[in-house]
Amino acid sequence: MFQFIILTLLIAFLTHASQRIAPEAQTPIYDVVEAYEVYAAILPSEWSWKDAKAKRLVIRANTTNSNMCLQPDADSAKLIGAAIANYVQQNQHAWLLQSRLKIEKPYVLLSPEGIKSTFDRSPGGWEAFYQMYPDSGGIIDLSAVGFNADKTIAIVYSGHDCGSLCGGGGFSVLQKKAGKWESLPWKGSACAWVS
Repeated sequence: MFQFIILTLLIAFLTHASQRIAPEAQTPIYDVVEAYEVYAAILPSEWSWKDAKAKRLVIRANTTNSNMCLQPDADSAKLIGAAIANYVQQNQHAWLLQSRLKIEKPYVLLSPEGIKSTFDRSPGGWEAFYQMYPDSGGIIDLSAVGFNADKTIAIVYSGHDCGSLCGGGGFSVLQKKAGKWESLPWKGSACAWVS
């Protein structure tokens, strides 16, 4: 009888401990109002929207971390350095995007599981994706946004995957002026990729 009580207490303890750990293991919700404004500002220049003329955007629901590769010169570092540091901090883990984009095109946020199940469908791969999401231009990736202290400078990575040898991505640096996010000219080196 004593062993049964000990076993019951141990099971109760382990159940309680696993319930406390489980929520922390989930992807945290990305709830930064200004970040969704930044996304709305950059998406019209994203390849899927601008070049592929997507009718409905497919956006990966989890943020993507692209390694920071912007290297501003000394003067530009004074302007955008804090936003770069915040970008690195914010992108140490993935965030779960919410349906808060105010853009002209309809869009869907597709979870990693949704992407996997779409690609696992027969006949498979990108053909299956485009059967489910025709006129999407592929999948758009977004990072969490790095801001300076007063949230007037923003740095974000965006990219797209549109086939096995089709994709690209890079960083945008923006400044908020008169309530609108605009591209911010700066000096230094940047990086982008295309396939």
